[in-house]
Amino acid sequence: MSYSNIDRIVKTDVLVIGGAGAAVSAAVSAYEKGAKVTMVSKGKVGRSGNTIMIGGGFGIDGESAKKICGEEAADLNYTKDDVFESVVKNSFYLSDQNIAEQFAEESPYAVKQCIDWARNAKQIFQFIPPATLWNTSGRSFGNALARGMKENPGVDVMEDVIVVDVLLDDGVAVGAIGVEVYSGEIILFEAKAVIIGTGGYQPYSLKNSISDMTGDGIAMGYRAGAKIADMEFLLFIPTAVEPYNLRGSIVPYLFTVPVFFPMIYKITDGDGNEIEIPEKCNKVPGASKMMKIILSYYWGKSIYESYDEHGNCMYYDFSHCTEEEIEEAFEGFANHFSTWHKKGTYNRIDLEELKATVLRDRKIKVGLGCEYSMGGIVIDENMSTGVPGLFAAGEVTSGLFGAFRGGDGLTEMLAHGFRAGKSAAEYAEDAAEGKIDSQQVDSIVETIMEPFKRDEGVSPYKVQEKIETAADRGFNFFRDEEGLANTVKTYEKIREDMIPNMALSSKSRKYNFQWITSILVRNLILCNEVGARAAQMRKESRGCHMRVDYPEVNNDEWLVKIEAQQEGDEIKISTRKPVVTRKPLPKGKFKSIPDYILDTLED
Repeated sequence: MSYSNIDRIVKTDVLVIGGAGAAVSAAVSAYEKGAKVTMVSKGKVGRSGNTIMIGGGFGIDGESAKKICGEEAADLNYTKDDVFESVVKNSFYLSDQNIAEQFAEESPYAVKQCIDWARNAKQIFQFIPPATLWNTSGRSFGNALARGMKENPGVDVMEDVIVVDVLLDDGVAVGAIGVEVYSGEIILFEAKAVIIGTGGYQPYSLKNSISDMTGDGIAMGYRAGAKIADMEFLLFIPTAVEPYNLRGSIVPYLFTVPVFFPMIYKITDGDGNEIEIPEKCNKVPGASKMMKIILSYYWGKSIYESYDEHGNCMYYDFSHCTEEEIEEAFEGFANHFSTWHKKGTYNRIDLEELKATVLRDRKIKVGLGCEYSMGGIVIDENMSTGVPGLFAAGEVTSGLFGAFRGGDGLTEMLAHGFRAGKSAAEYAEDAAEGKIDSQQVDSIVETIMEPFKRDEGVSPYKVQEKIETAADRGFNFFRDEEGLANTVKTYEKIREDMIPNMALSSKSRKYNFQWITSILVRNLILCNEVGARAAQMRKESRGCHMRVDYPEVNNDEWLVKIEAQQEGDEIKISTRKPVVTRKPLPKGKFKSIPDYILDTLED
């Protein structure tokens, strides 16, 4: 069949959408099962998306690290049961335990595969005994993924293509529509199975991720009929605000990890008052993932209280540190990361220049930036979304980490992709070729072409700015009823008044970034609105959802997942208990999130 509004047609068995860990792992896994695979990436595989922003490592259980990955020094006392237990408890018990079991059981094989790619690409994945984890960098991890694709040349890779929506045949996924960024060509993909591995969403103006984490895959899955859940949970870490050339860097977060930056400095608010963390929180190890919540809780509350005057702002204050102490701390930091970065730099940030700034000003301006979104497409342990033929993997999903990512995001994407590829290939082997609905194709294409028809209207850049500003004000790290209600109203107004009236200054489809932005903000507004609605509905604090007006962790009433599903043009919100396979859900209440964390450490 030919289509007047389609420039190219691509046929495949398994269509994988994404270009980083989850997508590469899924593509290779499906290809190894004998499927014809096409992988479509928004940018360059291994060199785009949040892969390049990685600043840490990933791990598995000790026995697998030794027996499967060959690490003789691995701690055998850290078992798969410990991995499962850690994920579930750190999720504030919102993890779907069937997915936590898959994570613990299958991640070693996916990790081993990636380690082999890294070794063949001569990249450094440094094993840290006895912690059973590997440290690496975004560049090394990306190069390992690129090597994985090179070793599997039968996978057809299409880069610089933005997938817009999934195509359905009577509720079954049968392909997708995409746009080639440089030429503006509209591409029809016909497939027996579709895997979404596009990452999460980033609602805010202060970013430590790439700038286009707009929740594309989450929104595509939602529009295809899948449920999405846990959208209120977003993980924050200290992120640079000034100096400007440092803005968005996670260096301030790395400074909080003693093994990287062994120096004590003060944290002050916008007025210069010290922000203190209670002594009882010293029980939380400095390198623990739970420390991210502790920092967000106390630092975030201080920022919230003075937001109208100072915005998302606090300071790392080095005024009491000697010049020698600062020199030594920066030297140690540079030495540690020189394994992966040019000596004296971190992700192209000149550490000598930053040190000079600290020595001169004795402070750097920091805010809380979003690192990761726990919410996404609802899946089962086979990575099926409940929509026949549609699978999802990695950060684009919900279910594993619940209210807080207490496990490793890199391990998640590899393990999910490993299983999603197998499941999709097995599904495609038995699936009949679907029928493409020409009316659906026309509707999708008409929607994305609509802004070209207007000579006057709203700039997509303005829409994105408005979405982010609303999130900054009312849907940030600390929340209250008034702020959330105002944010939801703002999003409704943007969705109803601004999105339908976007216009473009250029009528060319070739590398028209304004046009691309008009496509992406449709996804961002959906994710932000669902997230803000869920946050308003959840009358408690839990994990990365912190409310000033409801500070308790309330297991008796709110140990539930909030899900959203499309019903006509409306967002249908519902709740359910997380899936339980072996660890019972707790009862009772905790006075605050730190109290929950400290109690959990004592279990």
